[in-house]
Amino acid sequence: MGSLSGWDLARQVREREPTFPVIYMTGAAADDWASQGVPNSILLQKPFAPAQLVTAISQLLNQVPLRANEAASIPASASWR
Repeated sequence: MGSLSGWDLARQVREREPTFPVIYMTGAAADDWASQGVPNSILLQKPFAPAQLVTAISQLLNQVPLRANEAASIPASASWR
């Protein structure tokens, strides 16, 4: 069996779920992100601080639109910010 790169995995996931958030973490392949990475993804180059990961996750999750069935499950009292 062949191996699946992170670049390939992200492309396959995005084919099934176009808004799926993707964060790449690499120490050596940062130069490949422009040509290999999926649109609207984030690259964290190692080493990175934990706060950078939290920021990246927050940015991507704030961009992902809710589907109708997810919006119905959010309590009316929920506060987002």
